[in-house]
Amino acid sequence: MYLETDALVIKTTKTLNNDLFLTLYSRKAGKIEVVANGAKSSKSQLSACSKPFVYGHFTLNTHNKVTKVISCEIIDSHYRIADQLETLAYGNYFIELCNLATMPNIIDLKHFQLIVEIISLLSNSAKTVGTEQQLDYELLKLAYLIKLSVITGHQANLQYVCTNCASQDQVMYFSVQAGGLICKSCEATQYRGVKLNETYLKLIHYLTLKDVRVIIKTKIHKNYVFHLNQIYEDYILFHNNITEIRSKSFLKSIE
Repeated sequence: MYLETDALVIKTTKTLNNDLFLTLYSRKAGKIEVVANGAKSSKSQLSACSKPFVYGHFTLNTHNKVTKVISCEIIDSHYRIADQLETLAYGNYFIELCNLATMPNIIDLKHFQLIVEIISLLSNSAKTVGTEQQLDYELLKLAYLIKLSVITGHQANLQYVCTNCASQDQVMYFSVQAGGLICKSCEATQYRGVKLNETYLKLIHYLTLKDVRVIIKTKIHKNYVFHLNQIYEDYILFHNNITEIRSKSFLKSIE
């Protein structure tokens, strides 16, 4: 049986021979593990499409236990991402988090379209590094984290009703563990929380609803972006049982 699908390469794993194991995030099958026979060799027809960030139309043989790549027509290699350390660091972060937060074989067109769009934006931004038109990578990261919380089914409660006790009195703290806003009493006795004002909450709503191409054109104060990035990264890790994002150390090293 054969499957033809558009897919983004989100991970490559070397083997002892010339083969490469690829993790694809695909339109028709969700996250799937495949093998590209002989792809480590530069002479292989599969070599060019077996690199991280490659977006292409893959033909897969699903007949055996291990799905094999038969061919791939590259739509965009996104090679520019590797031209700059900054874009490479953020790119690695995005595809690793996509891999960690995604269950195998679950089709999710919204997530697929989102991660493909983000990688495309990142690739195109590599051409504008050092100019006034440079992409705000931290804002793009925050947009992905917030949208990912919705995609994975862990959208935070942002209503002025305590997530823990349903109280409507002094609901002003955001708790990662509780899954949203909590009251002052619960923050003092049961959960640790971060005090957020209405501006933060409106910003979260905005980033949840708007398309990323609209978001990146919006001017948002860096302090808001910085604090919400810290909160929502912890939020994603906690609610998706992720212990570590390895690419984060690379990202920190270039900041």
